Amino acid sequence: MKRKPNILIFVMDTQRVDNLGCYGYDKQTTPNIDKIAEEGTVFLNNITPAVWTLPSHASLFTGLYQYTHGAGVFHDYLSSSHSTIAETLNLMGYRTVGFFANMWASQSNKGFREFFLVHEGSSEDPKGSLHRIRHAIKWIEENYTGSTPFFMFIQCMEPHLPCWPPSPFRERFLMKGVREEEAIKVNQDPNLVRSGKVRMKDRDWAIIASLYDGETATLDSRIGILYEHLKQKDILDDTLFIITSDHGDMHGEHYYLGNHHQLMGHHLCVYEELIHVPLIVRYPEKFPPGKRVENLTQTLDIFPTISEILGIEVKDLQGYSLLSSLTERPKRNFTLTEYQKSLLMADRNMNVDPDFDFRVFNRWLKAYREGKYKYIWASDGRDELYDLEKDPREKENLASLMPQKVKEMKDKLERLLSSLPKGEYKGEIRHPRKVENMRRLKVWEMY
Repeated sequence: MKRKPNILIFVMDTQRVDNLGCYGYDKQTTPNIDKIAEEGTVFLNNITPAVWTLPSHASLFTGLYQYTHGAGVFHDYLSSSHSTIAETLNLMGYRTVGFFANMWASQSNKGFREFFLVHEGSSEDPKGSLHRIRHAIKWIEENYTGSTPFFMFIQCMEPHLPCWPPSPFRERFLMKGVREEEAIKVNQDPNLVRSGKVRMKDRDWAIIASLYDGETATLDSRIGILYEHLKQKDILDDTLFIITSDHGDMHGEHYYLGNHHQLMGHHLCVYEELIHVPLIVRYPEKFPPGKRVENLTQTLDIFPTISEILGIEVKDLQGYSLLSSLTERPKRNFTLTEYQKSLLMADRNMNVDPDFDFRVFNRWLKAYREGKYKYIWASDGRDELYDLEKDPREKENLASLMPQKVKEMKDKLERLLSSLPKGEYKGEIRHPRKVENMRRLKVWEMY
């Protein structure tokens, strides 16, 4: 009988595509990831189905859209009714182990036989990624003999805000002409920006972008350590090695509802900086080295890919195997990204400013892409339409100029949503919120 591959999924939390070398960046931020990409397949148009940690991880682990799994601001954990990759692989005889970096991601840890929430950090390793990688390597050394395959999930917090990479990466990538004394004073609290209490300048955004590069480079070095261990242990080619992200980040490229609220961090929008995320797969037996795939993919396609490679049937998955995207007739020809009205953002901004008008966040968004067009449905009627070939930065909203295209895309989106089971999980919240904020939101029927 053919040996099952080990499976390793590595999530770079909040990682955009546009500062990775294998996606065309000209700075040397990712030499290790670029090497893995050369030995694997790069998916150039990979879209996350959700824009923040909890629902995006839930989609990755279940192969379902948020519309169905329901994890989000109104139900802030993954329901036990949905099967996960870990649960499925347990039944296949895998050793399953997860190394998580934050509580939001760990809400989707269902099924892991071994689970570690690793917070430890230091001045040399502020977000604990090096500690987490060493912990993962130690687990492999102590538990893997070659007879039983493993499924390992690793999540690291670089390059999530706040960005302050350790040496030597901070010095290497900090914007020229900027001293650390200036850089450390730049605001990195998205809630102050969203509430209008801080207005970022172009120089501030540029400094943050350079620190973000340093954080990406930091994590790339950690990935390199793991890669070398797998190679030295002679299990690299026997491992389905997947590198991806849960979502990207906004660095002031767009505004929220006009010019009053700059977009910083993640939440409140579904623009490309936030939803276009890396996906790199190394497994020579199935994924051609050096191949660059233009076809649309989503991170919920990872579960169906694993099931196809293992030759097992998992019912009710909504993603499509990435192996299909390698062909000229891929099964996926659209992407869907969802964002619930942000109870979470309202709560956080009320903590910053009790008088903040939280109604500004009372909108739902759904992004549907097919071909070169991307349609954004907004619950308040402020729909958007972009031609991503001509306007990749989404600066010209064509909705008023192309009403027929808007109707066509809206109809397709509605048909898609109508075909999916609806997850109804309202008001089941475990994560602590400020009691007074929740009371006020409930008064106004926002919760």
